[in-house]
Amino acid sequence: MTDAHVVCRMIGYTFAESFSCCAAFGPGTGDILLDNLQCTGEEVTIGHCMQNPFATRICGHSKDVGVTCIKLPVRLVDGASANEGRVEVNYQGSWGTICNDSWDIKDATVVCRMLGYTGVSSAMVRFGEATGDIILDNVGCYGSETHIAQCTHGGYEIHNCDHSEDVGVICSGEAELKVRLVEGPDESQGRVELFYFGSWGTVCQYNWTPLDSEVVCRMLGFVGAIAYSTSSSYGRGTGEVILYRPRCSGKESSLLECDPFYDLGITYLFCSGHATDLGVSCLKPDDFRVRLVGGRSDKEGRVEILYLGTWGTVCDDNWDLNDANVVCRMLGYERAENFSCCAAFGLGSGPIVLDEVECEGTEPNIGHCRRSDYETHDCDHSEDVGVSCIEHEVEQESSTTVTPNGSEMGLSQPAKFGLIGFLSVAVIGILLGCIFMTLMVRKYRRSANQASSQQQETAKQNSYNGPQHGEEGCLELNVVPPKLPERSSRDQGELYETPRHADDGDVYEDIKI
Repeated sequence: MTDAHVVCRMIGYTFAESFSCCAAFGPGTGDILLDNLQCTGEEVTIGHCMQNPFATRICGHSKDVGVTCIKLPVRLVDGASANEGRVEVNYQGSWGTICNDSWDIKDATVVCRMLGYTGVSSAMVRFGEATGDIILDNVGCYGSETHIAQCTHGGYEIHNCDHSEDVGVICSGEAELKVRLVEGPDESQGRVELFYFGSWGTVCQYNWTPLDSEVVCRMLGFVGAIAYSTSSSYGRGTGEVILYRPRCSGKESSLLECDPFYDLGITYLFCSGHATDLGVSCLKPDDFRVRLVGGRSDKEGRVEILYLGTWGTVCDDNWDLNDANVVCRMLGYERAENFSCCAAFGLGSGPIVLDEVECEGTEPNIGHCRRSDYETHDCDHSEDVGVSCIEHEVEQESSTTVTPNGSEMGLSQPAKFGLIGFLSVAVIGILLGCIFMTLMVRKYRRSANQASSQQQETAKQNSYNGPQHGEEGCLELNVVPPKLPERSSRDQGELYETPRHADDGDVYEDIKI
């Protein structure tokens, strides 16, 4: 069974419920990799267990092993306080009770240890009858187990009792909630995991605050927190998501002293799975706390550092975007948008703590960067440095411009989308305007042609009809050249049939006045 426990913990369960031999879940294919495993049950992976590397040569798939895993968290219900109540366990998604047959102080000790308590005041107390299933009966623990699933029992949902025998306990001592940071580069940072319900679980990122991080780091022996990270930045955990929205004031010594929105083990809908596992970075001796002062929002301002209990500033000598990125990430932002020199956010008033700062840009804290000795500098507050930070956001590659002080200023994704939208609307407007003007010109030409045709028709009808007044009172003359009589003699002053000169006064076409 110890081998099965290790396998189940590797895939996120608490313990093994049972194991089976002889290909009970069907024979596998491929190579047989392990045989004759000898695990103690405490190993992280079966690769750490002892084994016989030669035994696989005489083993076939008819002997493939199988396991059934279980989480089996516990809770105390209907007590007057958190340390007492009817014992219930969660089996296959439903809460049920334990029958008191063979129950004793050793069994109660294991239950109280799972819930973080150090002792037991009473092992046989009644806290009313439940209505769900009876999960366990004839439980037998040694008292040293870390989880009730490690104890012997008559089998899940196998019993000879009813709810009148539901067992209850009263735990003693201060409840202890264990915490650890895993998957980080060192012991001061990583994914936050809590030991509760007898197993390790994770913390949900939603509504987490820097004050909650302060309490976690204090539980681990650090003086405080630098920052916290979201979206499983230290990898996804296993087990239950135990804590959501603890609502700490920052002064507590344990998360159990906070005022959680939900009880431990009950989390928000969006916290299901481990995509929202929270990480924390705690302050080490060389770490600083930072803040931004004098800006128009929390995302910008003069950089100030807490040193020996007093807030001071940073000189801008050698300061660049890598240094600014470290400061912004310390404050929970994605990166720096730009930085400023020369006290752009006003003059500080405390000591000048750092000068000649040179970060690679990947440091978790500005105290890890190369710098001059603390409070050793050759500048005054007219050189106080400032930064502007950018929130975490999903964005494509951004355009950048360079500010007068040499830093890069990015064009945010929303701004680019707004610019594209404006240009699109402008282009569409211009096209519609062109189409409208084209239609109006065609309409005007059509009207002009129709008017011209009507005038010509009117002119033909009015030929030889004498002068008439037009629509606007103008006198229209329709003059037709008269037919000249034939003359036989030029000496008598008769007119020629065709005038010789233009000044003869004869007109040969219609004239409108």
